[in-house]
This record gives sequence, C-alpha cells and structure tokens, in this order.
Amino acid sequence: MKWYKKIWSLMPIILTSLLLSFFVWFSAVNSKDPTEEITYTRPIPIEILGQNPQFTISEQSAGNVTVTIKAPRSVHNALSNDINLIRATINISALQEGQLELVPDISIDVKPAKLVDYSPKTVRLSLEKLVTQTFAIKLNQTGNLSMGMEARKARLEYSEVQVTGPESKMAKVSEVLATIDMSTVTGNVNKQVALQAVDSQGTVIEGLTLSPSRINVTIPILQKGGYKNAFLALIPIGSPAFGYQITHTEITPQVVTIYAENPNQTDSLPDLIQTEPINLNGRNESFEQEVSLNLPPGVKLAGDIKVIVKITIEPTITTKSIRGVPITLLNTPMGLEAVLNISTVDVYLTGPMNLLNELTAQNLTVALDLTDIRPGTHDLHATIVLPDDSINYQIVPDSIEVLIRPK
Repeated sequence: MKWYKKIWSLMPIILTSLLLSFFVWFSAVNSKDPTEEITYTRPIPIEILGQNPQFTISEQSAGNVTVTIKAPRSVHNALSNDINLIRATINISALQEGQLELVPDISIDVKPAKLVDYSPKTVRLSLEKLVTQTFAIKLNQTGNLSMGMEARKARLEYSEVQVTGPESKMAKVSEVLATIDMSTVTGNVNKQVALQAVDSQGTVIEGLTLSPSRINVTIPILQKGGYKNAFLALIPIGSPAFGYQITHTEITPQVVTIYAENPNQTDSLPDLIQTEPINLNGRNESFEQEVSLNLPPGVKLAGDIKVIVKITIEPTITTKSIRGVPITLLNTPMGLEAVLNISTVDVYLTGPMNLLNELTAQNLTVALDLTDIRPGTHDLHATIVLPDDSINYQIVPDSIEVLIRPK
C-alpha cells in the first residue's frame, strides 16, 4: 500500500512532466513547420457536378472562388505547387429548372488544413431546359457588287442547321443567317461562312450551339460585256526623310471594274491601272490618304469608288559602335576615392539610324554609381544615358574593376 501511496503522491509531478514534454514537442514541431493563415489569390474554379443533360446553365454569378486556409507551412507549400488540391464544387443533380442560389462545397485534399473563409459565399444559377430546333439557312448578301459584275444563283453546302441552347434564348431565334459582303467581291465566291442565329431585329443571339457552325457558300460571278477588272498599282515618288524607310504599303480596293466609253476599245482595256503619283519626300511617319487613278483616255470607272492608300514609314534600324567613351563616376562617398582599372569603354548600339547618327563619345554618358559603396575592390556594371528607349546597347567590358580607398 505504501508503494501505491508513494506513486500517487508523485502523480502531479508525472503529469506535469508529460505536459511539459508535450509542449516542448509541440513547440519544436511548430517552429520547424509553423501554422500560417494564407488567402490564395489564385481563383479556384467552381466545378458543376451532376448536371442533367436535359438542362443547361444559362447564367452563373461566379465561376471561381477565393479561399483563406489555416495550415502548416508545409501544407501551404503543397497547395501552392498544386492548386488543384483545393476544389470548389456545386452539386445540382437533384435540382430542377429555375433561379437557384447555392453554397459551394470547398474541399482540401491535403491535411491538416482548416478552411477559414471563402468568397463568394453563394453562387446564383439559372437552370433552364435545353432545346434543339432545326432552322433553314438564309443567305444574307450585304453591299452591292461593282458595276459590270453580276451574281448568279448561290449554292449552300447545307440548307438546314440545328440550333441548341437555353429555352429562353431559343424562343428569341427568328432565323439563321450566312452573311457575305458583296461589296468586296471581285470574282467567283467560294468560301467558308460562319452561321449566326438572330432575333427579329437582326441582333445576334450569343450562347447558342449551331451544328454546323460554318458552311461553304459558292456564288458564280459573271463579268458583263464591255466591263473588265483591273488591278491597281501604287506609284510613289521621292524618298522618306533620312533614317526612315517604307515598311508596308496597302491600297484599297486592290481591284476596280473599268469600261470603255467607246465599245470598240473594250478589247484593249488594261489589266493594270496606276494611281496618281504620291509624294514621299521628307516624310517621317505613316499616313493614309485618298488618291486618284491615272485612267487611260476613254476608260472609265464603273461606279463611284474611293481609292485609299496606307503607307507605313518607320525608322531604319542600324548598328553603330562608339569607342573610347569616358567613364563618369557618380555619388562617390565623402572621404573616399575611386581608382578604375580602365578609363574608357566601348559602346555598341542598335536602334533608329536618325538617333544613332547624333551619338558620339563626347555626348554619351557612361556612368558608375558609387552610392553607399564601401572601401575595397568591386566589380561594377556601368549604366548609359540614351535619348530613346528604342536603342539597345552593350558596354564592353560589361564589368569594371573599382578600388575604393580613403583619400
């Protein structure tokens, strides 16, 4: 009995020792892997589970959630490396059509971790019946063909299209159009055209699935007698300002329809029509302008056509090397002096010719910033002041040895 009483008298000490051991263990573990509370700014996509194929979600107030999690640092590292370990789901398997407000279920596939907060707390869904209807495809020809051209009967690859979507949107569908702008047509049409479901006002209805979504449309285009298509040629004169070059030219339209006032001249109509000369002398920027055509005598344009020319002018890019550029020291600390292993560097530049031509060893500044530098030997990289960010440079050597010592 005495030994039992002795053990019992020692029980507070034993329990205290166990508690102290636990706290020491917990502190050691927590110091190596401390618990942290982190808000993950990377959005977690909301997965919709159990969706009945006869229904569709026509509206959804949020597609992602952000979460705040409390967990050891090692768990946060795992989550940062694989954000898919955090899932946000909404199960709609038992729900019918209508306006719904649901709470996303957040799960964390690595432990230990505690979900502290998430946003948004609820997601509003509009669940509607999925409807499929068949519509005839209507060819919608906009704009007018050039004079002298005539369109024959069009042929569509398919005559009907299946349209699928939410019941509310399908109720608005008036027709399905395949639209072609005839004002840009210069020859036979044979192209893929996107189909669009529109309402009674001709407004495109988004959020529908069309099958097929594109069809091939063929329209034979005939040239009327006495008319001919001719390509346009841009005629520039002069040159841009020094240091600039023409990088792109564009003329719209590229082809025009012409005819002869005298029917006897029809066979001699040209294949190419030149623009009136465009003066480029001294130009240093891109421009756009309307131009006239240099039509041969007796040749007329079919229709009222505006010819627009766009010319892109950009600086000529070149390279230049400047040797022996002096090194300038900036912000040398008080009481110290700097001794360089070299006094000049070579600079290699790439950029607009007009800017590089103005740069010399006398007006370039290559500097070493000695702010807060301490005594000793340092390898520093110089900086350079240039007139424009479009100039790229390389300084040789790329590092300069500097000895900092008391005066």
